[in-house]
Amino acid sequence: KIRTFRTFLRSLHTKMPSKVLTLDTINDPVKTMEYAVRGTVPQAADKITEMIAKGDKTFPFEKVLYCNIGNPHSVGQKPITFYREVMSLVDNVALLEHPKALEFFKPDVLARAAELKANMGGGTGAYSHSQGVKFIRQDVAKFIEKRDGFPANPDDIFLTAGASTAIFRIFQTLIAKPTDAILIPIPQYPIYSAAVTLLSGEQLGYQMDEDKGWGLDMPELRRVMAAGGAKGV
Repeated sequence: KIRTFRTFLRSLHTKMPSKVLTLDTINDPVKTMEYAVRGTVPQAADKITEMIAKGDKTFPFEKVLYCNIGNPHSVGQKPITFYREVMSLVDNVALLEHPKALEFFKPDVLARAAELKANMGGGTGAYSHSQGVKFIRQDVAKFIEKRDGFPANPDDIFLTAGASTAIFRIFQTLIAKPTDAILIPIPQYPIYSAAVTLLSGEQLGYQMDEDKGWGLDMPELRRVMAAGGAKGV
C-alpha cells in the first residue's frame, strides 16, 4: 500500500507542468497595469546611469537626474533635519537618554522625541494600533481642526505608510465590481490609473484646465460623468 501511494504521488508530479506560474496564468490586471513612475523612461535612465558609471562617454552629460518621483533630495535639496533627528532618537532611545545628548541635538528635537517615546508604548520597533499610534492621530486631528476650522476625531483617522498605501486602501473599498468607476484628473499621478486597473475598476479621466492654473472645469467633469454613465459605469 505504501508503494502504491508513492507511485500515485509520482504520477501526479509528472503530470504537473514544469512552470505553474506563467504570463498566461497570472492575474490579467497585473499584466495590463501600467505604472509610468517605474516604467520605460526610468528603466532607460537606470541603464544610462550604469553605462556612465562604467566610463561610457556616449552621452553629453555625466549624471542623470531622476525626476520621475517627488523626491527633491535626489536633485540636491537638503532634507529637513528636525524630522530625521527626532526619528533617530526615537529609534535609538540610548541616544535620547545619553548625558551628552544636548551637545548633539537641539532642545526642541529632544523634547519632541521624548514626547513620542512616552506615548508609543513598545517604541518604533513594535506593532502599533491598526489605525496608527493614537497620540500621533490626535496631533493630526488638531492640525486638521486648525487648518479647516472643523472638529476632527482621531478615531476617524488612519495613518498609512505613504500616500500610495492610502490610495489603494480607499480604492479597494470603493471598487466592488468592474462597472465601478473612479474619476481621475488628467494630468494625473500614475498610481491612480494603476490602482484602478489592478482592482479591475473603470477609469474616467477628466482634463484639468491649464488656463485656470490647472483648475477644475465643471462642464468637462459633467461631460466625462455623462459619457461614463452612457457606458454603464
